[in-house]
Amino acid sequence: MSGTESHAEDKECVHVVNPLQRKSVSQYVKRFEVKRQAFLSVTVILSLCAVAAQAEPIDHAKQYKACMQLVRQAPHKAFDSGLSWKGLGGGEAAEHCIASALIAMKRYETGAQRMEQLADTSRRSKEFKAQILAQAAQGWFLANENDRARAVLSTAINLDETNPDLYVDRAHVRASTRHYTDALDDLNKAVSLDENLVDAYVFRGTIYRLTENFEEAWRDINHALALMPDNADALLERGMLYRIEGHNDLARQDWMSAIEIDPQSETAQTARLNLERMDVKTME
Repeated sequence: MSGTESHAEDKECVHVVNPLQRKSVSQYVKRFEVKRQAFLSVTVILSLCAVAAQAEPIDHAKQYKACMQLVRQAPHKAFDSGLSWKGLGGGEAAEHCIASALIAMKRYETGAQRMEQLADTSRRSKEFKAQILAQAAQGWFLANENDRARAVLSTAINLDETNPDLYVDRAHVRASTRHYTDALDDLNKAVSLDENLVDAYVFRGTIYRLTENFEEAWRDINHALALMPDNADALLERGMLYRIEGHNDLARQDWMSAIEIDPQSETAQTARLNLERMDVKTME
């Protein structure tokens, strides 16, 4: 198969330009519960609540954990719980739960606005404010307000210039509007700050593939898999690279592996679609 034919067949694959675009709201909440560990620290939660006086003894760390669990399972209840808790001295932690619940309820703009206000009024450190702004940017991104999301992330980066995750997040926004050069700049910065940041290598490899810089794409995806062999997104992407080269059996193997890692994920769904399209193309 010629290179031209292989590239043409690659058009049959599902191209995931931006990993965030294929994440559900529940995955969004999970992502930030994992990535923004500073906010989940018991010490930080208690300090958040200390700014508001309260008459009754409340275990605010326990309340925050319960509220954020409701964000995942029943965001409307989390919203109501957060409002009640805030009235009892929940402070910034309660406000964070409220804003998170709004985003999970798909009230993206309102949730993002409240996140921004929380960051603006918080008495915490610059780094902490940057984390909250990053979550606000996610709300704007989900609301398809890409310019606002990018601007908010730029503000966050100004507050915490050494946080690689912020550059990855801004790269997501920039890539969604096909500003690939700017996105690559952000990803280059991210890996310079953390050479083991797998997400950055996978996403940079995706952009290299989309811009037909296949040698660099292979380098990044192989490096990501060397760091984390069971990374489903990297396997999905490597399968696309194999497909471009006409190595359908290897592409199938990687896509099947991506499905096995987490069959219910949207990465697995994309892999299934690619398998279906490849099989249809093969039968033609």
